[in-house]
Amino acid sequence: MQDAVVHLYASQRDIDPENRNLRWFDSWAAQVLLTLTTDEKGSLNPVVNLTPLSPLTSVFTANLGATLSSEAQRINKIGSFFSVADLKKLQACPPEDRHKGPFILESDLKLEEWLMATMVSIGIGDTPALADQKGPFKSNVLSHEVKFDVISTGTATPAWKLTRATINQSGTFLSGTRDRTQDLTITFGPIDPSWSEYVIDPRTGRVALDPVTRRPLTRPTALAPAAATAAASAEIGNAITNGIRSALH
Repeated sequence: MQDAVVHLYASQRDIDPENRNLRWFDSWAAQVLLTLTTDEKGSLNPVVNLTPLSPLTSVFTANLGATLSSEAQRINKIGSFFSVADLKKLQACPPEDRHKGPFILESDLKLEEWLMATMVSIGIGDTPALADQKGPFKSNVLSHEVKFDVISTGTATPAWKLTRATINQSGTFLSGTRDRTQDLTITFGPIDPSWSEYVIDPRTGRVALDPVTRRPLTRPTALAPAAATAAASAEIGNAITNGIRSALH
C-alpha cells in the first residue's frame, strides 16, 4: 500500500508537479483489515471384513466399521489505519525488504493499478472527487479487496488381507484437509476530524508537542461515516461467508 501511494503521487507529478489534482486525496486515509481463516479437518474410518470358519463361510460374513472425525477453525484479524499524508511522505519499499512474509502475502495485490485507474476516472470527471471536507462528497469511498484461498488435502489407506479378515479394502482410512483463506480489504475515504488521538513521544512517553505552535500533536484514527460503514460492511460480509462455509462443511 505504501508503494502504491508513493508511486501514485510520483506518476502524477509528471503531469502536475505540485500535485494539485490530488490535494483532495491528501486528507484521506486508509483502513486496512487482514482476515486469516484456517479450517482443519481430519477423519479416521477403519473398515474390517470378517470371514468365519467353515461351514458358515458361504452364508455369513461380518463387516465392522468406525468413523472418527474432528474439525477446527481459527480466525485471526489484523486491523490498521494509515493517513495518505503520512504514506506519501515515505519512500517506496526497497526490493531487498520485500518477500519476507508468507508466500501468499508476497503476491502483487494490484493496488497500484487500481489507484491509477481510479485517478484517471476522477481526472476525466467520470467519478467525483472530494472537494471540501464538509461538502457533499465527504461520503466518497474507494475500496479494494483481495482474497486468496489455498486448500491442502491428503489421504492414506493402508490395507491388509488376512486368512479370515480383510482390512480397509474400500473407502478412505485416514484423511486430512487444511483450507486457508486470506482476505485483505483496503478502504480509502475522508478522515473523520472528530476522531483523533494524541501522538506519544516514544523517548519520553509523554504527549508530543508541535515544534512551532507548542500544542499537543494529534493524529486521525477513523474514517468518515460512509467510508467507515463500507469497511465495516466488508468485515461483516467476510464473517457471514466464514459462517456459511463452516456450516456447509
